[in-house]
Amino acid sequence: MNARRQLAFLCHPYHRGGVTRWMVDAAANAASAGHAVWFVTVQPSAEFHNSGGREPIWSLLQPHNGSITVVTESAGYEFEFGTEQYRAAIYAKLIRNGVPSGVPVIISDDRAVWAGAAAVADRNPMIGVLHCDDPYYYEIGRLYKDQMAACVCVSERVRRLFLHHCPDVPVEKVSAIPCGINLPPVRSQDERVIETTRLVFIGRFNDEQKRAGDLVKIAGALVEQDFQFHLDIAGNDAVSGEEYSRYFEEVGAGDKVTFNGWLSAGQVNDLLSRADVLVLTSNFEGTPLVMMEALAAGCGFAGTRVSGIEDYEHHEFAADCFRSFDVGDIAEAVKKIREISAIPVVQRRAAARKLAEAEFSMDVCLERYYSVVDAATTAGIAPVSLHVGRVQMIRSRAMALARMLKVSLKK
Repeated sequence: MNARRQLAFLCHPYHRGGVTRWMVDAAANAASAGHAVWFVTVQPSAEFHNSGGREPIWSLLQPHNGSITVVTESAGYEFEFGTEQYRAAIYAKLIRNGVPSGVPVIISDDRAVWAGAAAVADRNPMIGVLHCDDPYYYEIGRLYKDQMAACVCVSERVRRLFLHHCPDVPVEKVSAIPCGINLPPVRSQDERVIETTRLVFIGRFNDEQKRAGDLVKIAGALVEQDFQFHLDIAGNDAVSGEEYSRYFEEVGAGDKVTFNGWLSAGQVNDLLSRADVLVLTSNFEGTPLVMMEALAAGCGFAGTRVSGIEDYEHHEFAADCFRSFDVGDIAEAVKKIREISAIPVVQRRAAARKLAEAEFSMDVCLERYYSVVDAATTAGIAPVSLHVGRVQMIRSRAMALARMLKVSLKK
């Protein structure tokens, strides 16, 4: 029988996508396995102005309230609009008051969260997680390299680059572990002859990271080759949907694209279960959760050769379900999409599911995390002082009030 472990999670107050969803799911999985789990976050007293309509983390934790110890307090405008130091001080206080000394804390990607965990790093081992191949993560990792008891990177590229930026960090303290997902039940699907290949794109539909324009070029090239396909896009807003509809029309693919907007997790799984190939054209990633979800649903995958995708290009199960291509290489992308679509459905779906089970299940993810948590120690670690006294608290509250009034007047 596995040893009973103790671990905590520290997260900002709102669900922001893959990182936060993973933290809630990981905490629930660990608790259901019999481990002692704490989850630290604040509970908005009213919806934050910058929430974007997203769910509070506190509400996502409620179904698990009996198995997870939720450490929280009410937070209003003074938290949302106050200084980063103020928010960090709240997080540090919650850890001190609600999490036993010595319990490792796995942290989310918010600056105030990192600062709060670093302030108690001599009391609770700080497990930093670098979620993306992005300068932000290398910067914050370098800032708190001496406070981290361990650093988890979501891909081999992120691990390699972090160690390059911080050559004085012991190699054994840095691991590459992708986030995990709860694998959905396997949906059976009969063999069929593909007449129209069902492509899907899921994610924020913009050009900065996701290179949405490349998706238009790919669709145009497929039309020129008389390749029969339909592309479903999920994650667009009304503005990007209207804008890119015109672009797809211009390349002759207007009737081959459906914009679905924001979908729930269940709707995304339904879409992936019916699709043949998920296409990602990103400039950069961490290890994309949507790639994991697609493979778990039996959907093939074609994506750019970036962080977290390149790690699985040569996996033993990749040949029948997985392809990658260089960023911006439209011809190669089209070739790889056609290669995957030519693989028999049952064969492709079986390989995709095997790859997901081998690398991305939450159980696999947490077993890898447990090895990190087991070795984490506060020995030799000095915390970072926050210096948040009475004057700083008053200044933060005054600033928060001014910012709140400014936003309210704009609305």
